[in-house]
Amino acid sequence: MMRFLNIIRLIVIVFAVGLTFTSQASSLPKSIQKKINKEVKKIFPLEDLTMVKIEDFNFDTFKYQSIKNVSLSRLMCSDQLMGYACFASSKGKNDYFDYMVLFSENMEIKKVIVLMYRSTYGGEIMAKSWLKQFIGKVKGEEMEFEKDIDGISGATISGPSMTKGVKTVSIMMSELKEKGVI
Repeated sequence: MMRFLNIIRLIVIVFAVGLTFTSQASSLPKSIQKKINKEVKKIFPLEDLTMVKIEDFNFDTFKYQSIKNVSLSRLMCSDQLMGYACFASSKGKNDYFDYMVLFSENMEIKKVIVLMYRSTYGGEIMAKSWLKQFIGKVKGEEMEFEKDIDGISGATISGPSMTKGVKTVSIMMSELKEKGVI
């Protein structure tokens, strides 16, 4: 009987430790979450704004090959939709970089923020002055690199990759909205 109780205790401890690790692993680092909160508040300066994750949306990985790790959230104030946040990753020369695109409720890009850039080269795409070029764009229109979106010195690969990623996110969000998925 004592052996049985010890086994049960061990199972409970392992299970509890496993849950703690899983919940910590799935949450964002505090510095990234702080950056997200700060940037969202700048665009949507409302006290009771909440970010509600959209769990079930059909993401076609074949159709949207230039983006990975896509996550969507509704930005709500009370029961009113204020906009959307789309989190995605695109590939630079060697590593993926993570970014957030904030949309108005009618799918106009309000802001693009690079959340994490892992490579040693190409970090120039994090410049706010360069990222401002995406503001006001809708449905992926007028987002051709070096035509509508200026190139940036030092970001030969990540510049076009970021542009393609944001364009793809914009097209995807518009399609999901038109289909009534979001």
